[in-house]
Amino acid sequence: MGRRSVWLYRGVFVALGASILFFSLLPFGPGEGEVPGPELMVCLIAAWVLRRPDYVPVWLMVAMLLLDDVLLTRPLGLWTLIVLLMAEYLRRRVDHAEAVPFWSEVALVSGCIAAAFLANHLVLVLLVVETPPLLGQALHALATIVFYPPTAVFSQLIGVRRLAPGELDSLGTRA
Repeated sequence: MGRRSVWLYRGVFVALGASILFFSLLPFGPGEGEVPGPELMVCLIAAWVLRRPDYVPVWLMVAMLLLDDVLLTRPLGLWTLIVLLMAEYLRRRVDHAEAVPFWSEVALVSGCIAAAFLANHLVLVLLVVETPPLLGQALHALATIVFYPPTAVFSQLIGVRRLAPGELDSLGTRA
């Protein structure tokens, strides 16, 4: 894979992220008592980082997540930091994830998503910021976990796949 294809996939990532953000801004949120939608950006980042970490560099992830924070009126940088830490943890697990079956990957990402939502809620509570109800946050995390497998399959279908044994990524490293 050449540098051109890496930049092409980075462009695809930005386009998908912008589409997710666009639909998140539409006034179709959950009503009272309904299940909140998933954090598709988190699913997308996790799927891509586990398959091709060179497609999602830290600077691109931070830019997309900060834009999400600003436009979705979240505490600026908190969710960005939490998702960045989650993604970097997953990035470190890439070598190990190669031999792991798909459902083990789903379990790993599910644990990371649950930890990210819990960390976000705890930080907001510690900072005495008004927080959404814990049950709503738990349902939001569950919706995100449920949408991870389809996001991973979609990523595979558009060509974001794991490297074969012995194959090098665009940076010349074994991913």
